Amino acid sequence: MNKIDKISQACATEKQKLILTDGKDFSGDKAQIQKTTEKRIRNLKDLVEVCEIDLTEWEVERWVCNKWEVGGFNRATRVGTEVKWTRSDGRIKIKPLFQVKAWLRRKTELIAARAEIEELQKKASGWAPKYPPVKSKASATGNLAEFSLVDHHFGALIWGKETRGPDWDLKLSEAAWKTAAEKLILRTSHLALDESVVVLGNDQQNADNRQGSTEKGTPQTMDGRYQKVFSVSRNCSIWFIEHLREISRKVTVVIVPGNHDPLSAWYLGDSLTAWFRNCPEVEVDNRPTNRKYRQHGNVMLMWTHGNYGKLEDYGSVMASEEPQMWGNTSWREAHTGDKHQRRLLELKGASVRILPSLRPPDAWSSENHFIGSIRAAEAYVWNSNEGLISTATYSILRQ
Repeated sequence: MNKIDKISQACATEKQKLILTDGKDFSGDKAQIQKTTEKRIRNLKDLVEVCEIDLTEWEVERWVCNKWEVGGFNRATRVGTEVKWTRSDGRIKIKPLFQVKAWLRRKTELIAARAEIEELQKKASGWAPKYPPVKSKASATGNLAEFSLVDHHFGALIWGKETRGPDWDLKLSEAAWKTAAEKLILRTSHLALDESVVVLGNDQQNADNRQGSTEKGTPQTMDGRYQKVFSVSRNCSIWFIEHLREISRKVTVVIVPGNHDPLSAWYLGDSLTAWFRNCPEVEVDNRPTNRKYRQHGNVMLMWTHGNYGKLEDYGSVMASEEPQMWGNTSWREAHTGDKHQRRLLELKGASVRILPSLRPPDAWSSENHFIGSIRAAEAYVWNSNEGLISTATYSILRQ
């Protein structure tokens, strides 16, 4: 055997030995990976890619990377199961090799939490009530009723002696919600509704977190812990939707985030989606957008809280975001809350209707003279051809 063949054989033996040292050693929640590669390892990202580490299950505790060079004359080719060597031109070829070692730790807490969430989702799916199909109503009328109890502020604590007005707490807000819903349903159900739309959110909760503050951190005077308030708000919403199923063929729930409760409004929509998942007559629109649109025949509606932008520009916003809907309709309205008062702005081609609130003025409103508005909730009945055909109001007047 000449000198070139000896070097070639030595190179082949060394390469085979390096390949044999590659491997993965798993021991409980620990693992060690060793791999030889021709790819340059420059950072942790390269390491993860080369070693095929699943970062959703493992985290890298430490890692090392070694580099050396291998020289040889010959080139190996594989034919079937045999390796054949061909004689080169006599020049030594240098090739860099990288050896990577990684020590891993399994993300046991994350894996356990993920498994628990998946199990809870399965349980929630099984516990969702199964509602019987809605009994067939009369022939279609083209009537749609919109129920909007905006700025209800579940959880707000208002002391009448401080504000020169009525008290407000969690029990009072629950009672006012159910009374208003019952009155509005009674005053619209005779119109043979094809569909009911209930607009939820819009500062339905007074606070957005356990600290009892709005999303931007403004502290609120609260009656009860966040979890308790959310439960009451959610249960009142479910109660309302269940009653609307009795007067219309379909119920659509529109979630509108407010400035007090944008995240809580999304939680509410997600909870209602899970609750009514086995009820095909109920549809929840919980898309993460501040503006929701709906076309009902010749009617175009936009729902938003009203705390962003100028109300005078809302017609232009509607036409820009939904040009096809704008062109196919004649009666166009944007419905907002936020101001705790009743107002109608007639714009070019559209109107902005500010809806009233059932909540009395709190301490801040009283101090800044935002008082005197009638406490009320309203419902609107839209016909697909004629537009607005009826308005129902429930008011709480001072005795």
